[in-house]
Amino acid sequence: MIMLLGDIHGETMALRDAVDKAVKTNATAIIQLGDFGMFSYNEKSFYVIAEQSPIPIYFIDGNHDDCIRWNQYSDITRLWDGLDMFYIPRGCVFELDGRTFAAMGGAASIDKNTRLMYNWHWDEYENISPEETLRLRENMEGKQIDILLTHCPPNSVIEKHFDPRQKLMFGVGLDWHDHNQDVIQHIWDSLDNIPIYSGHMHRSIIAPNYRIVDINETVMV
Repeated sequence: MIMLLGDIHGETMALRDAVDKAVKTNATAIIQLGDFGMFSYNEKSFYVIAEQSPIPIYFIDGNHDDCIRWNQYSDITRLWDGLDMFYIPRGCVFELDGRTFAAMGGAASIDKNTRLMYNWHWDEYENISPEETLRLRENMEGKQIDILLTHCPPNSVIEKHFDPRQKLMFGVGLDWHDHNQDVIQHIWDSLDNIPIYSGHMHRSIIAPNYRIVDINETVMV
């Protein structure tokens, strides 16, 4: 079994707790679903966790990540020699625990204007690019994908479970739309709506073929 972990936004204590829980439940690995939140100022704390963890930790990127750093990679990348912490690039397909996963990080920040106003971190590479979508399609060619991992959920799932009026809380209009939702929707539909696990929405949603994982929440798959 693999443990999936929702957004942690750099809270390394949440990652430590997930590692402890994963060990107790005999998970073979942890995969974090974006908004991992590792930057230069807190990287040492992540290094210590990687150094101490008895199981591998993987993560995809979200819209609260150092995307300009992570987007230079196209293959699963070990962060430090000898330590089992890995970045999973957008468009990557990989096998773990006897199953085939496809991964696509990225999402748009609805609070972009606020973050820019207060000089908080915002990354222009947060959105999924056409090249990353093409990479995923090429990597999926001829493979049977069992599980799709994304940061941003597909549009149909968001429309079903989230009131659009919530957008007003972020200082944008009702017409604001994250086109990444459409990209993920298209990918998911092309895979006949296989099980998909996402983060980003800061809420737990459970359905037969999709799951949104809340902040710091863990799910076994």
